[in-house]
Amino acid sequence: MIQTRPFEFMTRYTPQREWILGRGVLLWLAFFFIELGAGMLFVAALFNSLWGMFIGWLVCLVLGGGFHLLYLGQPLRFYRAFLRPQTSWISRGMIFISLFAVLGILHMALVYWATSPLGLLIIIEIIAFLVTIYGGFAMSYVNGIPLWNTALLPVLYVVAGFWGGAELALGVALATGTLSQTGPGIEEIIRVLLAAFILIVAAYLVSVRYSSKAGEVSVREIVVGRWWALFWIVVVLLGVAFPLGVVSSAVVSGLETIPAVLLGLSIFFELLGDLSLRYLILRNGFYSPLTPISTVPSA
Repeated sequence: MIQTRPFEFMTRYTPQREWILGRGVLLWLAFFFIELGAGMLFVAALFNSLWGMFIGWLVCLVLGGGFHLLYLGQPLRFYRAFLRPQTSWISRGMIFISLFAVLGILHMALVYWATSPLGLLIIIEIIAFLVTIYGGFAMSYVNGIPLWNTALLPVLYVVAGFWGGAELALGVALATGTLSQTGPGIEEIIRVLLAAFILIVAAYLVSVRYSSKAGEVSVREIVVGRWWALFWIVVVLLGVAFPLGVVSSAVVSGLETIPAVLLGLSIFFELLGDLSLRYLILRNGFYSPLTPISTVPSA
């Protein structure tokens, strides 16, 4: 039984609302763009793509950081988010993002005007990884929501962020005419991340399904319940199957033979699928009722 009326609060499986409804939508978008931008810079830096790094830096800080500030409600007090790194993943995330902003622009400046040292590249890659993973950790520490409270969630968000970032980096290579130089390498990374994404999503849903009754309700709502169309059509069909088909074609016939329109659609659908999956995870996080329910009725 899922809560549908206010007086059923915590007497049925109660959905969390703070992180997805109302202003919570801003946090959903913030996590998405922060991790997407950091993932893009991570991949672009491997290929010394200045445009890719710069766009990833902007996506992370302007879009992701902007939505995060708007979510806070009182942006002028954002400094308080830095004050509890010993206990809060939000505070740690703010520190990671600040380091990402400073070291990222320093690395890009050195790449443009001189040569960036290998040590700085390694540091910025580590920081980008931490920026990508922090949102998943912030959610996984919410003990009351089994759909979030799993070690697989940060892993899923890292893979999704890097995969989306790699897709955008491929788009930049296509737009700047450097596809023949950097495209094959980026496409190899995409293959690995796509395979990892499929495996992790499957493992994540199965593990949550059998973790608790609330977890079972969450997975049921996503897969066969209210949100089945968004999951199967947008996430699975468009967000995974379509890019998988494009990647398979690139393996068989070469990346240069894939039409630009098809590559563009693959990038767009992957990002749409990633964003939709994140919405489903936030929207279907259920608290267990305070009064035990022996069975889980159908959705």
